[in-house]
Amino acid sequence: MKIAFASTDGKTINQRFADTDDFKIWEIGPDQAAFYCERTAITTNPIKEECDTARASAVADCSIVCSIDIGTKSLAKIVAHNAFHLKTGTEMPITEIVEKLQGVLQGSPPPWMKKAMGMQSVGTEAG
Repeated sequence: MKIAFASTDGKTINQRFADTDDFKIWEIGPDQAAFYCERTAITTNPIKEECDTARASAVADCSIVCSIDIGTKSLAKIVAHNAFHLKTGTEMPITEIVEKLQGVLQGSPPPWMKKAMGMQSVGTEAG
């Protein structure tokens, strides 16, 4: 599953969703994780809502969007793309979140995460 991180350096979650121009996308599974790509959200429009729409569209294929914080309207745009937002509240290493998510995936993931991974039930791949 793809996870988008609001990060300026590719190592630390260090931005609010509304301040992010570039998202670092990782591909994460129970036993592997790797940097996938960087996505730029075109945010030259001075209208804030248009910028938030561009950001949400840039990460539309991600299951989780992780940032320090997010506003209510921005969150609604993420949820409209069937993504979950993970708020760290403070700067945090990307690898720390990746390891925590992998731990959840190796155990009993919650239903929304099973759906994101394409799993019908624990240990059963959809397909």
